[in-house]
Amino acid sequence: MMTIGQPAEPATGADRLGRLERKMAVVEHRVNQIEERHETVPTRVTKLEQQFEHMAGQLSDLNEGQHKLTVAVTDIGSKVTRLLTILTLLGAALQMIVPALLRVWFP
Repeated sequence: MMTIGQPAEPATGADRLGRLERKMAVVEHRVNQIEERHETVPTRVTKLEQQFEHMAGQLSDLNEGQHKLTVAVTDIGSKVTRLLTILTLLGAALQMIVPALLRVWFP
């Protein structure tokens, strides 16, 4: 009776040794790949740190620009508010004065 995971025929010593050698070669290959990737990690981390510092500088510049823009918009808003207040007061004064002057000039 054959079970899953077991070969149909009993393996010979040389066959078993060949499989072990192939498995060992695969393990060595994978370990070498891990070592190679690990060696490049500090370089990649340094590169990421440099990019992060560059982006942090850009964000600081953006924050400063946004602050200047906010100050400018606030200044413009206060000027517009003053202008609207002055125009409203002049309009109210004209609504009272013009009819009185028209009654005087054209009785």
